[in-house]
Amino acid sequence: MVEGLKAGRPLVKFRRALPVAALLFVVASTYRYYHAVPRTLLLPGGVTFVSHPGTPPATVATATNLPAIIFAAPFEMIFNSPQSRYHDVFRIVEFSLLGVIFWFAAGRFIDDVIAWRAVRSGSRWRLSDCLMAALVAAEATVVLAIFMLKPGIFPNTWFLISAVGWAMLGYSAFFFRILQYRAYPRARGRQDQD
Repeated sequence: MVEGLKAGRPLVKFRRALPVAALLFVVASTYRYYHAVPRTLLLPGGVTFVSHPGTPPATVATATNLPAIIFAAPFEMIFNSPQSRYHDVFRIVEFSLLGVIFWFAAGRFIDDVIAWRAVRSGSRWRLSDCLMAALVAAEATVVLAIFMLKPGIFPNTWFLISAVGWAMLGYSAFFFRILQYRAYPRARGRQDQD
Protein backbone atom coordinates (compact mmCIF):
# COMPACT_ATOMS: atom_id res chain seq x y z
CA MET A 1 0.00 0.00 0.00
CA VAL A 2 1.26 3.44 -0.87
CA GLU A 3 2.45 5.49 2.11
CA GLY A 4 -0.04 8.07 3.35
CA LEU A 5 -2.99 6.57 1.52
CA LYS A 6 -5.17 6.09 4.60
CA ALA A 7 -4.86 9.76 5.48
CA GLY A 8 -6.22 10.72 2.04
CA ARG A 9 -9.48 8.79 2.30
CA PRO A 10 -12.62 10.95 2.48
CA LEU A 11 -15.38 10.44 5.01
CA VAL A 12 -17.84 9.60 2.24
CA LYS A 13 -16.98 6.60 0.12
CA PHE A 14 -18.38 7.41 -3.30
CA ARG A 15 -18.05 3.79 -4.36
CA ARG A 16 -20.85 3.07 -1.87
CA ALA A 17 -22.82 6.32 -2.10
CA LEU A 18 -23.23 6.54 -5.90
CA PRO A 19 -24.93 3.13 -6.42
CA VAL A 20 -27.34 3.85 -3.56
CA ALA A 21 -28.07 7.34 -4.92
CA ALA A 22 -28.76 5.95 -8.41
CA LEU A 23 -31.15 3.34 -7.00
CA LEU A 24 -32.93 5.95 -4.89
CA PHE A 25 -33.23 8.28 -7.89
CA VAL A 26 -34.90 5.57 -9.98
CA VAL A 27 -37.19 4.58 -7.10
CA ALA A 28 -38.20 8.21 -6.47
CA SER A 29 -38.91 8.89 -10.14
CA THR A 30 -40.93 5.66 -10.39
CA TYR A 31 -42.93 6.55 -7.29
CA ARG A 32 -43.55 10.09 -8.53
CA TYR A 33 -44.65 8.86 -11.95
CA TYR A 34 -47.16 6.30 -10.69
CA HIS A 35 -48.48 8.21 -7.68
CA ALA A 36 -48.90 11.64 -9.26
CA VAL A 37 -52.38 12.67 -10.32
CA PRO A 38 -52.67 11.80 -14.02
CA ARG A 39 -54.00 14.37 -16.46
CA THR A 40 -57.12 13.43 -18.34
CA LEU A 41 -57.61 15.02 -21.72
CA LEU A 42 -60.81 14.86 -23.70
CA LEU A 43 -59.92 14.54 -27.37
CA PRO A 44 -62.25 15.26 -30.28
CA GLY A 45 -64.73 12.51 -30.88
CA GLY A 46 -65.24 11.84 -27.16
CA VAL A 47 -61.97 9.92 -26.74
CA THR A 48 -60.42 10.21 -23.28
CA PHE A 49 -56.63 10.27 -23.04
CA VAL A 50 -54.87 9.81 -19.69
CA SER A 51 -51.28 10.99 -19.41
CA HIS A 52 -48.88 10.72 -16.52
CA PRO A 53 -46.75 13.76 -15.71
CA GLY A 54 -43.02 13.40 -16.10
CA THR A 55 -40.77 10.92 -17.84
CA PRO A 56 -41.64 7.21 -17.80
CA PRO A 57 -39.58 5.36 -15.17
CA ALA A 58 -38.23 2.84 -17.69
CA THR A 59 -36.65 5.74 -19.58
CA VAL A 60 -35.22 7.20 -16.37
CA ALA A 61 -33.80 3.82 -15.30
CA THR A 62 -32.27 3.20 -18.73
CA ALA A 63 -30.76 6.68 -19.03
CA THR A 64 -29.45 6.77 -15.45
CA ASN A 65 -27.75 3.40 -15.86
CA LEU A 66 -26.86 3.76 -19.55
CA PRO A 67 -23.62 1.69 -19.54
CA ALA A 68 -25.62 -1.30 -18.28
CA ILE A 69 -27.14 -1.62 -21.75
CA ILE A 70 -24.24 -3.85 -22.82
CA PHE A 71 -25.35 -6.48 -20.27
CA ALA A 72 -29.07 -5.67 -20.38
CA ALA A 73 -29.50 -6.02 -24.15
CA PRO A 74 -29.02 -9.83 -24.15
CA PHE A 75 -31.45 -10.18 -21.23
CA GLU A 76 -33.96 -7.99 -23.09
CA MET A 77 -33.75 -10.19 -26.18
CA ILE A 78 -34.00 -13.47 -24.29
CA PHE A 79 -36.42 -12.84 -21.43
CA ASN A 80 -38.35 -9.66 -22.11
CA SER A 81 -40.44 -9.03 -25.19
CA PRO A 82 -41.96 -5.57 -25.79
CA GLN A 83 -45.42 -7.18 -25.83
CA SER A 84 -44.88 -8.54 -22.31
CA ARG A 85 -47.17 -7.25 -19.60
CA TYR A 86 -44.21 -6.55 -17.33
CA HIS A 87 -41.86 -5.07 -19.95
CA ASP A 88 -41.40 -1.74 -18.13
CA VAL A 89 -41.04 -3.34 -14.68
CA PHE A 90 -38.44 -5.79 -15.99
CA ARG A 91 -36.51 -2.95 -17.64
CA ILE A 92 -36.56 -0.79 -14.49
CA VAL A 93 -35.30 -3.61 -12.26
CA GLU A 94 -32.82 -4.91 -14.81
CA PHE A 95 -31.15 -1.58 -15.53
CA SER A 96 -31.16 -0.52 -11.88
CA LEU A 97 -29.47 -3.70 -10.66
CA LEU A 98 -26.94 -3.89 -13.51
CA GLY A 99 -26.22 -0.18 -13.17
CA VAL A 100 -24.89 -0.72 -9.65
CA ILE A 101 -21.73 -2.20 -11.19
CA PHE A 102 -21.04 0.93 -13.21
CA TRP A 103 -21.94 3.35 -10.44
CA PHE A 104 -19.55 1.46 -8.14
CA ALA A 105 -16.76 1.86 -10.71
CA ALA A 106 -17.57 5.57 -11.07
CA GLY A 107 -17.49 5.96 -7.29
CA ARG A 108 -14.16 4.16 -7.06
CA PHE A 109 -12.78 6.54 -9.69
CA ILE A 110 -13.93 9.57 -7.67
CA ASP A 111 -12.49 8.07 -4.46
CA ASP A 112 -9.15 7.48 -6.18
CA VAL A 113 -9.06 11.02 -7.59
CA ILE A 114 -9.72 12.45 -4.12
CA ALA A 115 -6.99 10.26 -2.62
CA TRP A 116 -4.60 11.21 -5.45
CA ARG A 117 -5.16 14.92 -4.87
CA ALA A 118 -4.86 14.64 -1.08
CA VAL A 119 -1.57 12.75 -0.87
CA ARG A 120 -0.26 13.01 -4.44
CA SER A 121 -0.36 9.28 -4.74
CA GLY A 122 -3.22 6.94 -5.27
CA SER A 123 -4.35 3.46 -4.65
CA ARG A 124 -2.84 0.67 -6.64
CA TRP A 125 -3.56 0.53 -10.34
CA ARG A 126 -6.18 -2.01 -11.35
CA LEU A 127 -6.62 -3.35 -14.86
CA SER A 128 -10.34 -3.90 -14.17
CA ASP A 129 -10.84 -0.19 -13.45
CA CYS A 130 -9.04 0.78 -16.65
CA LEU A 131 -11.11 -1.66 -18.73
CA MET A 132 -14.36 -0.52 -17.08
CA ALA A 133 -13.54 3.13 -17.82
CA ALA A 134 -12.70 2.29 -21.45
CA LEU A 135 -15.95 0.30 -21.78
CA VAL A 136 -18.05 3.15 -20.34
CA ALA A 137 -16.36 5.73 -22.57
CA ALA A 138 -16.71 3.64 -25.72
CA GLU A 139 -20.30 2.66 -25.04
CA ALA A 140 -21.40 6.20 -24.22
CA THR A 141 -19.67 7.45 -27.38
CA VAL A 142 -21.52 4.87 -29.49
CA VAL A 143 -24.87 5.84 -27.93
CA LEU A 144 -24.07 9.52 -28.45
CA ALA A 145 -23.17 8.86 -32.11
CA ILE A 146 -26.38 6.89 -32.65
CA PHE A 147 -28.37 9.68 -31.01
CA MET A 148 -26.78 12.27 -33.30
CA LEU A 149 -27.12 10.22 -36.50
CA LYS A 150 -30.64 8.89 -35.86
CA PRO A 151 -32.37 11.23 -33.39
CA GLY A 152 -35.68 9.36 -33.55
CA ILE A 153 -34.24 6.13 -32.15
CA PHE A 154 -34.25 7.44 -28.56
CA PRO A 155 -37.47 8.88 -27.12
CA ASN A 156 -36.18 12.04 -25.48
CA THR A 157 -33.20 14.07 -24.32
CA TRP A 158 -32.64 11.95 -21.21
CA PHE A 159 -30.46 9.67 -23.32
CA LEU A 160 -28.50 12.55 -24.83
CA ILE A 161 -27.74 14.05 -21.42
CA SER A 162 -26.90 10.63 -20.01
CA ALA A 163 -24.63 9.72 -22.93
CA VAL A 164 -22.73 13.01 -22.64
CA GLY A 165 -22.36 12.61 -18.85
CA TRP A 166 -21.25 8.97 -19.01
CA ALA A 167 -18.84 9.74 -21.87
CA MET A 168 -17.22 12.55 -19.88
CA LEU A 169 -16.98 10.32 -16.82
CA GLY A 170 -15.66 7.37 -18.82
CA TYR A 171 -12.99 9.34 -20.68
CA SER A 172 -11.82 11.18 -17.58
CA ALA A 173 -11.65 7.89 -15.65
CA PHE A 174 -9.76 6.22 -18.49
CA PHE A 175 -7.20 9.00 -18.77
CA PHE A 176 -6.82 9.09 -14.99
CA ARG A 177 -6.18 5.33 -14.95
CA ILE A 178 -3.51 5.74 -17.64
CA LEU A 179 -1.83 8.50 -15.60
CA GLN A 180 -2.17 6.39 -12.47
CA TYR A 181 -0.49 3.46 -14.23
CA ARG A 182 2.42 5.62 -15.36
CA ALA A 183 2.93 7.04 -11.85
CA TYR A 184 2.46 3.75 -9.97
CA PRO A 185 5.77 2.47 -8.56
CA ARG A 186 6.64 -0.83 -10.18
CA ALA A 187 9.09 -3.46 -9.01
CA ARG A 188 12.55 -3.23 -10.48
CA GLY A 189 13.72 -5.84 -12.96
CA ARG A 190 16.28 -8.55 -12.31
CA GLN A 191 19.15 -6.30 -13.45
CA ASP A 192 18.74 -3.97 -10.46
CA GLN A 193 18.84 -6.86 -8.01
CA ASP A 194 22.36 -7.99 -8.98
